[in-house]
Amino acid sequence: MLGASDSTLAQSVPGTTGAQEAVGTITGVVVDTAARRLSGATIRISGTDSRRLSDRDGVFTFERLRPGTYRIVALRLGAMIVSDSVVVRAGDTTRVRFTLREVPFTPETIPPKFARGTRPDSAPHETETLDLIARVGRFPVLRANPPKRGRELRLWRGGGIAIPYTLVRIAIDGERVDGEVIRYLTQTLPDRDVNPSWRAFMDSVPAWLHSAFACGHVLTDTLHFPGAQRGYQNKLVAVCTSRYRHDPGWRELLRELEAHHVWTLPDASELPSIGNIVSLDGNGLTVEAWDGRRYRSYGYGSTEWIPAPEAKDGGEIQRILLAFLKRNREIASPAR
Repeated sequence: MLGASDSTLAQSVPGTTGAQEAVGTITGVVVDTAARRLSGATIRISGTDSRRLSDRDGVFTFERLRPGTYRIVALRLGAMIVSDSVVVRAGDTTRVRFTLREVPFTPETIPPKFARGTRPDSAPHETETLDLIARVGRFPVLRANPPKRGRELRLWRGGGIAIPYTLVRIAIDGERVDGEVIRYLTQTLPDRDVNPSWRAFMDSVPAWLHSAFACGHVLTDTLHFPGAQRGYQNKLVAVCTSRYRHDPGWRELLRELEAHHVWTLPDASELPSIGNIVSLDGNGLTVEAWDGRRYRSYGYGSTEWIPAPEAKDGGEIQRILLAFLKRNREIASPAR
């Protein structure tokens, strides 16, 4: 699922239009060579920024497209890229089917370097971003300033093309378990004359986070840094905390996470992995843990390509977080 920003993205894509013009729809399904439906495949319209992820039934849909011919590309981790030319007619729905075949390769495994939980005082490779979000969000950097009492978990979830990203913080002090859900993003601000639609959306990010994610006050900062092509660029950093009408179930969430060794998993780089795999569009997970004695961190991306039992725990932690956030949307406090 691409997140609430996807409709805004579509507005800036060539080939989309408002309700005042005749439009059409493309809908389709992604399957493997055994006709099993595939979730998590990326489908994009070539030459644009418009893309979708296939849902649990392998289904995707592009709406409000101007009549014409489109090149549609489907890709998924470990599969060969497939494309097709699709004609959209006004008032019609064009149906397509993509069959993805696995990439032919010989697996090469890298042996594990460390046993579970044996690397204390590590720092995540995303340290720069994590520290930036902590600064803008006005909460302490965990590895530099852990709580004086109790324990804390920080689960940073992001990756792919969905925004905003999510940080789930869980604080444990004796029998007390509290938490918060923090939404954040860092996005380059384009010039208004280069991409006015996307720039207009970026200018509205604080209001969007406030209304779409039940955030309280949205904290922002703008970075000014050298760009690769055009002198200096500006980057927006926005951080806010979602509000809930009652306890979302922090104790239950902690219990689920601890059933999958959330405090002691190794980093994915320490485990056997299948070589020559590049993640194109997926979810990333970085966990920071302070157990009251030491700080450690680890990260997981595409756990299905790691032939180790710890990777299954990493995948389950990602699934648990998604389920937790989904079931608590309904108790988010409305924006005021």
